[in-house]
Amino acid sequence: MHGNRTVDKTNFVRGLLSAMKAGETVGILMDTNMTPPQGVFVDFFGIPACTASGLARIALRTDAAVVPGFTVWDKALRKYILRFDPAVELIRTGDNESEHRSQHRKIHQSDRRLIRRYPEQWLWVHRRWKTRTARPTAAV
Repeated sequence: MHGNRTVDKTNFVRGLLSAMKAGETVGILMDTNMTPPQGVFVDFFGIPACTASGLARIALRTDAAVVPGFTVWDKALRKYILRFDPAVELIRTGDNESEHRSQHRKIHQSDRRLIRRYPEQWLWVHRRWKTRTARPTAAV
Protein backbone atom coordinates (compact mmCIF):
# COMPACT_ATOMS: atom_id res chain seq x y z
CA MET A 1 0.00 0.00 0.00
CA HIS A 2 2.88 2.39 0.77
CA GLY A 3 5.35 1.11 -1.83
CA ASN A 4 7.35 -1.06 0.56
CA ARG A 5 8.75 -4.32 -0.71
CA THR A 6 10.65 -7.18 0.83
CA VAL A 7 14.00 -8.60 -0.17
CA ASP A 8 14.37 -12.37 -0.04
CA LYS A 9 17.03 -13.44 2.45
CA THR A 10 18.78 -15.58 -0.17
CA ASN A 11 19.37 -12.39 -2.21
CA PHE A 12 19.56 -10.02 0.74
CA VAL A 13 22.84 -8.19 0.12
CA ARG A 14 22.30 -7.70 -3.61
CA GLY A 15 18.70 -6.52 -3.10
CA LEU A 16 19.66 -4.20 -0.28
CA LEU A 17 22.58 -2.65 -2.15
CA SER A 18 20.54 -2.12 -5.32
CA ALA A 19 17.77 -0.42 -3.31
CA MET A 20 20.35 1.83 -1.66
CA LYS A 21 21.91 2.70 -5.04
CA ALA A 22 18.42 3.66 -6.23
CA GLY A 23 18.19 6.10 -3.31
CA GLU A 24 15.62 4.07 -1.41
CA THR A 25 15.39 3.89 2.35
CA VAL A 26 15.83 0.34 3.60
CA GLY A 27 14.86 -1.28 6.87
CA ILE A 28 16.21 -4.40 8.52
CA LEU A 29 14.47 -6.20 11.37
CA MET A 30 17.23 -6.78 13.90
CA ASP A 31 15.33 -8.55 16.65
CA THR A 32 14.96 -11.87 14.86
CA ASN A 33 16.79 -15.11 15.52
CA MET A 34 19.41 -15.97 12.91
CA THR A 35 21.80 -18.86 12.42
CA PRO A 36 25.50 -18.70 11.61
CA PRO A 37 26.97 -17.65 9.22
CA GLN A 38 24.16 -15.13 8.54
CA GLY A 39 24.15 -14.28 12.22
CA VAL A 40 26.63 -13.34 14.91
CA PHE A 41 26.17 -13.62 18.65
CA VAL A 42 25.50 -10.38 20.50
CA ASP A 43 24.95 -10.09 24.24
CA PHE A 44 21.28 -9.28 24.65
CA PHE A 45 20.20 -8.86 28.28
CA GLY A 46 22.96 -11.17 29.42
CA ILE A 47 22.18 -13.96 26.95
CA PRO A 48 23.99 -14.41 23.62
CA ALA A 49 21.47 -13.83 20.82
CA CYS A 50 22.29 -14.74 17.22
CA THR A 51 21.43 -11.67 15.18
CA ALA A 52 21.78 -10.58 11.55
CA SER A 53 25.40 -9.85 10.70
CA GLY A 54 24.74 -8.09 7.39
CA LEU A 55 23.76 -4.71 8.76
CA ALA A 56 27.16 -3.86 10.24
CA ARG A 57 28.99 -5.20 7.19
CA ILE A 58 26.88 -3.18 4.76
CA ALA A 59 27.08 0.00 6.84
CA LEU A 60 30.85 -0.26 7.08
CA ARG A 61 31.16 -1.07 3.37
CA THR A 62 28.89 1.74 2.13
CA ASP A 63 29.13 4.34 4.93
CA ALA A 64 25.33 4.21 5.10
CA ALA A 65 23.76 5.69 8.21
CA VAL A 66 22.28 3.17 10.65
CA VAL A 67 19.31 4.88 12.26
CA PRO A 68 17.47 2.72 14.82
CA GLY A 69 13.71 3.02 14.49
CA PHE A 70 10.96 1.73 16.77
CA THR A 71 7.21 1.90 17.05
CA VAL A 72 5.95 2.88 20.48
CA TRP A 73 2.31 2.86 21.53
CA ASP A 74 1.17 6.30 22.68
CA LYS A 75 -1.70 5.77 25.09
CA ALA A 76 -2.87 9.40 24.99
CA LEU A 77 -2.93 9.55 21.18
CA ARG A 78 -4.15 5.95 20.93
CA LYS A 79 -1.80 5.10 18.10
CA TYR A 80 1.72 3.93 17.40
CA ILE A 81 4.42 6.56 17.01
CA LEU A 82 7.49 5.84 14.92
CA ARG A 83 10.52 6.90 16.93
CA PHE A 84 14.08 7.18 15.66
CA ASP A 85 17.25 7.26 17.72
CA PRO A 86 20.32 9.16 16.52
CA ALA A 87 22.40 7.41 13.87
CA VAL A 88 24.86 4.84 15.22
CA GLU A 89 28.41 6.11 14.79
CA LEU A 90 30.54 3.94 12.51
CA ILE A 91 33.68 2.64 14.21
CA ARG A 92 36.82 2.46 12.06
CA THR A 93 39.82 0.64 13.49
CA GLY A 94 41.39 -0.95 10.42
CA ASP A 95 40.52 -4.41 11.77
CA ASN A 96 37.38 -5.64 9.94
CA GLU A 97 36.35 -8.24 12.51
CA SER A 98 36.82 -5.85 15.41
CA GLU A 99 34.83 -3.19 13.54
CA HIS A 100 31.95 -5.60 12.89
CA ARG A 101 31.80 -6.74 16.53
CA SER A 102 31.88 -3.14 17.79
CA GLN A 103 29.18 -2.09 15.32
CA HIS A 104 26.87 -4.88 16.43
CA ARG A 105 27.29 -3.96 20.09
CA LYS A 106 26.44 -0.32 19.34
CA ILE A 107 23.43 -1.20 17.19
CA HIS A 108 21.92 -3.39 19.90
CA GLN A 109 22.46 -0.82 22.64
CA SER A 110 19.52 1.12 21.14
CA ASP A 111 17.29 -1.96 21.34
CA ARG A 112 18.14 -2.61 24.97
CA ARG A 113 17.73 1.04 25.91
CA LEU A 114 14.25 1.23 24.38
CA ILE A 115 13.14 -2.11 25.84
CA ARG A 116 14.21 -0.93 29.30
CA ARG A 117 12.25 2.29 28.79
CA TYR A 118 9.09 0.53 27.54
CA PRO A 119 9.27 -3.03 28.93
CA GLU A 120 5.49 -3.48 28.70
CA GLN A 121 5.73 -3.03 24.91
CA TRP A 122 8.46 -5.58 24.35
CA LEU A 123 6.88 -8.49 22.50
CA TRP A 124 8.43 -11.23 20.45
CA VAL A 125 6.30 -13.90 18.87
CA HIS A 126 9.25 -16.14 18.07
CA ARG A 127 12.09 -17.76 20.02
CA ARG A 128 14.66 -14.92 20.10
CA TRP A 129 17.36 -17.04 21.74
CA LYS A 130 16.66 -20.23 19.76
CA THR A 131 20.15 -20.41 18.24
CA ARG A 132 22.63 -21.14 21.01
CA THR A 133 26.38 -20.79 21.18
CA ALA A 134 28.51 -23.45 22.78
CA ARG A 135 30.42 -20.78 24.71
CA PRO A 136 28.44 -17.94 26.32
CA THR A 137 31.58 -15.80 26.24
CA ALA A 138 31.49 -15.85 22.42
CA ALA A 139 28.89 -13.09 22.31
CA VAL A 140 30.08 -9.70 21.14
